[in-house]
Amino acid sequence: MSYKILNRIIAAIVFFISLLVFISTVQPSVSFWDCGEFIASSYAMQVPHPPGTPFFLILGRLFSMLPIAENIGLRVNMISVLSSAFTVMLLYLIAVKLIQNYRKKEPDNLIDALAIYFSAAIGALSLSFSDTFWFNAVEAEVYAFSTFFIAFVIWLMILWNEKADKPDNEKYLILIAYLIGLSTGVHLMSVLAIVPIVMVVVFRKYVTDEEVLKKTGIIFIIHSVIIILVAFAMWASQNESTPPSYEEFRQIDSRFWMVFIVISILFMGALYKKIFQRSSFYIPIIIGGIALIGVYPGIVKYVPKLITILSGNDFTMNIIVSVLLFAVLGGAIYWSSKNNKPTFNLIFKCIFYAMIGITTYAMIIIRANQETPINMNSPKTFTELESYLNREQYGDFPIFKRRYSNEPHQQLIYTNYSSDLDFLLRYQMDHMFNRYLFWNYIGRVSTYQDSGVDWKDLYGIPFFIGLFGLYFHFRRDWKMASVFLVMFIFLGYLTAFYQNQQEPQPRERDYFYVGAFFVFSLWIALGMRGLIELLHEKFDKIKNLKPATIILLLAGFIVVPANMYRANYFEHDRSKNYVPWDYAYNLLQSVAPNAILFTNGDNDTFPLWYLQDVEGVRRDVRIANLSLLNTPWYIKQLKNTSPYGAEKVAMSFTDEEIDQLTVQRWEPVEVSIPVTDDVIKEWGITDTAVIKHKKISWIMKNPVQYGNIKAIRVQDLAVLDIIMQSKWKRPVYFAMTCSEDSKLSLEDYLQMEGVALRVVPKKFDAQSFEYINEPIVRKQLFDEPEGFSKTYRPGFKFRGLNDKTIFFDENHERLTQNYRNTFLRLAIHYLYHLKDSSKAIETLNMMEKKIPRDVIPLDYRIEHDVARLYYAAGDMKQYTIYAKDVIKTAKQMLKINPQDFSSWNNPYDVLLTHYENLKMYKEALEVLNQLSTYLPNDVTVKSLIDKFKRLAEGNKGN
Repeated sequence: MSYKILNRIIAAIVFFISLLVFISTVQPSVSFWDCGEFIASSYAMQVPHPPGTPFFLILGRLFSMLPIAENIGLRVNMISVLSSAFTVMLLYLIAVKLIQNYRKKEPDNLIDALAIYFSAAIGALSLSFSDTFWFNAVEAEVYAFSTFFIAFVIWLMILWNEKADKPDNEKYLILIAYLIGLSTGVHLMSVLAIVPIVMVVVFRKYVTDEEVLKKTGIIFIIHSVIIILVAFAMWASQNESTPPSYEEFRQIDSRFWMVFIVISILFMGALYKKIFQRSSFYIPIIIGGIALIGVYPGIVKYVPKLITILSGNDFTMNIIVSVLLFAVLGGAIYWSSKNNKPTFNLIFKCIFYAMIGITTYAMIIIRANQETPINMNSPKTFTELESYLNREQYGDFPIFKRRYSNEPHQQLIYTNYSSDLDFLLRYQMDHMFNRYLFWNYIGRVSTYQDSGVDWKDLYGIPFFIGLFGLYFHFRRDWKMASVFLVMFIFLGYLTAFYQNQQEPQPRERDYFYVGAFFVFSLWIALGMRGLIELLHEKFDKIKNLKPATIILLLAGFIVVPANMYRANYFEHDRSKNYVPWDYAYNLLQSVAPNAILFTNGDNDTFPLWYLQDVEGVRRDVRIANLSLLNTPWYIKQLKNTSPYGAEKVAMSFTDEEIDQLTVQRWEPVEVSIPVTDDVIKEWGITDTAVIKHKKISWIMKNPVQYGNIKAIRVQDLAVLDIIMQSKWKRPVYFAMTCSEDSKLSLEDYLQMEGVALRVVPKKFDAQSFEYINEPIVRKQLFDEPEGFSKTYRPGFKFRGLNDKTIFFDENHERLTQNYRNTFLRLAIHYLYHLKDSSKAIETLNMMEKKIPRDVIPLDYRIEHDVARLYYAAGDMKQYTIYAKDVIKTAKQMLKINPQDFSSWNNPYDVLLTHYENLKMYKEALEVLNQLSTYLPNDVTVKSLIDKFKRLAEGNKGN
């Protein structure tokens, strides 16, 4: 009996369960990080950061036009929702095929069929509700769509394996080649699937001797060891010394390695010539590696380079040479067909269709020449496209040197590791891959960066079932099992090795490895099937195992996908999360009309681009990202373009001078900016020096230092020039997120107008707390609008920040603190500058109303400052509430680290402050006695003990 219809029904159920969950938890608009850039680039067909995502943008443009949601951001987010649901369904279908592949027969009965299909469904849904995959599925990033490509080509690979003996089997391989070429326009991750695909082709078509394969598998391992031993010997003989230490060994030039590996493979091949003639474990790996290199970097990087070499920078000639390349390939296909060369014919066809897939990159050049508002790197020619594809903006990094950064903070971190090998194993492999794998299938302590593994949520059950699935697959079908193990290694450990990530990272990077997690969820499916077969093997004498099989399957659903859904739902439900949209809006509304706004990184830049480009909010503002201001193409774009009619950014540099800008030596020096009489009058400047000399002057320190060399970056030169050329006619702001070293030592000339600081010609005394533009900041914090304004209108949006049902991760919490910082500065301004206690209390109360502490936690040291403000303002009721909370936390911190007595707002200072204010003198003495054990001779501690003894005695009399 055929159960194909049942199989399809369960596949559809798996698809719709995933789809409904993802739709119900999808971000309702823009998210943080790259999502804002991708949505904006999709909507207007622009050029995002290298190496580009042209096919994703083309599809994003299509989705942005579909009337499936009111918000454009949500429409583009649906790419990830749909592609993720299809990925889950494909994983189910692949798992079914893998089980049927080793069984080599149809299900015996309904229970047998359900055992296959339900096992596959458990594995598929384990991916659905895994931490990383779910995160990718609900926002407009490329990783969900890229994982879909991996799933699609692997499914086609399994189909081809099933139909390889049929006359038209090549169509599957050609389609795979096209899809891999197309996928490069989304992300390069799916290119790594080439190696396992080639392994399947070789195993299916050329490998017949199982015993030889097993033997050569062992030889492969021995060969790897020999390579290392010979490398040591060669290095030692070169240097006429004893075998090198690891520190010397790691410095071997990468070109030496490449030559040596090629020679050693040829040597081993000759040594095992007879084995190679019959079949070998080497063949699939080597051919797969060649195919991988042929696509990346081959077709992706070197074809544009070849076109450039043959045709120069002439765009017309570039097109002609491109057409000729396709013509040559077409001729090769015709020649191989006519001369009965089937293998060459297939290879040429695959290359031809892969190159057709990669032609989506034509969009990048076309749109770059249109000078779109987002035009990263401005790749207008094939030469510039080559640079764009090579990610030259981000610099180069060595593959065989692990700790390569010369930055001082990196050098300090490197001291935590004994060697490059130690760094590779402990940080790059364990911390930056194993930990992510464990997060997904064991559990995660929290969403805070660098958090560890937690066994309490999932108890490691999915992980152990997956490991058993790997073992079981090798027992039943070791050739296909080896294919997926290689795929896991390539998409996991090899990716981690290739990326050579340095510590620390600005964010967690688990999304890079979702392809490896796809394979692990396949092993969970196989593990569930293996448990059922183990049940039948161990209890084969029992006549009716159907109830036990059903119970085991139900238990599998409960302890794997259902439990993963329960554990991960709250953290992955973004359905009411508008923090990125609101933060971008509030930052844009923090600046006056026609302003220039300096931003710091991805999260205070990309969501702003989204609001400007897609929703038309504050298009008068020119955003200048400080990181990108280190590149000449970006500086020239600010200077020469006027997106949506916004004014060009005035600069004194010519384009030629911009191209020559570089890091320069810089000793602290006095810098001046002219101030006219009109400006003096407008800003009410009373500083006699400014009035007399018609300029403001300050000492500009060196923003960076390399060893003993004080220096200034390109971004600092650009920022200084932009401020000078604005001539106080055009408002210039720094986002509150900008670091202190990026503000050119202008701290005394910055005025707060929201979550941005305006550069003004008026010097502020920090002690007077007058640097607040009180009327504007009050409107920002107190006048929350119903909708939103596309033009300048002060008034922040705080949607959902008081809702306990919304999850806020570390990034949300960190950016939300900028709102609290604004509230606190306004309260301080009222209290100490305007001497208005009632307004200070009102501001603090509004902060708690908009951003309650029980929804978004507040660091106890900041909470301590808030309590002190309430105390100074005379609100003892609120002060007591805050003080008791602070005391509770400070006591806990003191238990954790009793020797923390010198840090800012340390537990001792905090406790003594509130104990004194609350007249808890006995408790204060207990704290001081504890402190005196660590500082027995400290005069200040002894003085405080005497003070609180007197206060305690005096308090007894009351």
